[in-house]
Amino acid sequence: MQIINTKKIPSDKLVRLVRIFHFSLAFFLLLGTLFLNGCTNNSIAAVPLQWKQADSIPPILLQLAVNENTSATPNRLNDVLVASIPTKDKKQLYIFNYNSPDTCGKLGCLYVGYLEKGESSYQRVLNLYLQPNLPPKHSLISINSDVSSSSLPCLEIKQVDKSNLQIVTYCFNGSFYQPTKSIQTLVK
Repeated sequence: MQIINTKKIPSDKLVRLVRIFHFSLAFFLLLGTLFLNGCTNNSIAAVPLQWKQADSIPPILLQLAVNENTSATPNRLNDVLVASIPTKDKKQLYIFNYNSPDTCGKLGCLYVGYLEKGESSYQRVLNLYLQPNLPPKHSLISINSDVSSSSLPCLEIKQVDKSNLQIVTYCFNGSFYQPTKSIQTLVK
């Protein structure tokens, strides 16, 4: 018994056109997806710092930070607040809020960051005067979700100027925190 195939075989030209169409469709869908993902904001919100009393850090660091940056007397050390941020290389970044009129002026209040370099060794990596008065729901200093090329996280710092909220991202450049990105929005 002989089987006869009655179906027409498509021409090579038609097969090539269909393949080109499928390839083009896949390419444009992929390209469109990449462009649309670039327009959305999938970043994780910045994490506010958790301030604690300075007695939770090594006393040598507290003494260093106070001596280098203030003329505070030992009885004023109780007012100092500090936030400790772990780094990728298992060290700590300490940010000081002196919480004192001695370190505040027209420019704002002093905030200083020290990086743990080794046992009892610290390097100052941040030195800013900031206006601490922000609208509710806004943190003065937060850990930013931006990826830094160093082992230290980037910091998001917010400041208010009249009706504008300025958000500046500071990243570590190997020796000091530097501003890398700035955004201004209306205060909400």
